[in-house]
Amino acid sequence: MTPYVCELLPQSDIDLFKQIRQVVQSLPDIDLGKDDVSEQVLLSCHILGRATAKVFGLKYIDGYFYPNYQHTWLLTSSQNIIDVYPVAMFGGPVLFNGRLDKDGHCSYSPTRWLYLPKSTRSISQRRFSKPWFRKSVEKIRKELEAIKARLK
Repeated sequence: MTPYVCELLPQSDIDLFKQIRQVVQSLPDIDLGKDDVSEQVLLSCHILGRATAKVFGLKYIDGYFYPNYQHTWLLTSSQNIIDVYPVAMFGGPVLFNGRLDKDGHCSYSPTRWLYLPKSTRSISQRRFSKPWFRKSVEKIRKELEAIKARLK
């Protein structure tokens, strides 16, 4: 079955998404160590999103998953959304049509209401600049790179 949304997505985005999905789904559980208050660092959408963006040369967006869940997702060059770690879902990544209409609105998809970009500063509470956070992103990036190379 070919979903209707494929008519709205460039094949290059579909191919990229399939590669990202395969790599992310192959990611093992990784010990990310402790944060600056000795709490275990849990893999978050913010960490995974940044690492995946680096590996695949995409832009990450910080904001909210409607209405108020801090979130990070990826944006393809065609403005489609790849959510590598969807909020409160088992499974993923997922690819959403993010195509804009002539007025600049994403009227072809629920992404218009679900993904609300905000400044990193407004959601990070300075944690994204902490050494433990940056180290976690780098650890995940290296593992994703290794998986990507093995799957070629």
